[in-house]
Amino acid sequence: MTTATKTFLAISIVGLVAGGIVDFCVDNVNPVWTATMPIGAVFLGLFLVSLVLENEIAAFNAEEAKKLELVRAYKNMRGDLK
Repeated sequence: MTTATKTFLAISIVGLVAGGIVDFCVDNVNPVWTATMPIGAVFLGLFLVSLVLENEIAAFNAEEAKKLELVRAYKNMRGDLK
């Protein structure tokens, strides 16, 4: 995982836990604090999207490296590579 993905995960965990505590356990709290749970949910979504994209990028890079290796092997076979 990259730093951004880890950051999204950390913020989502903190937001969801803090939001759960504020929304379900604390009375007479400033309404601004009730926004922590939706913020945690948004960052959980960002974490999941970035995690999926990391896997897709890794697969794409592996595929491109394999294609490049095939091109190099073909050029070596033909003697074009100097």
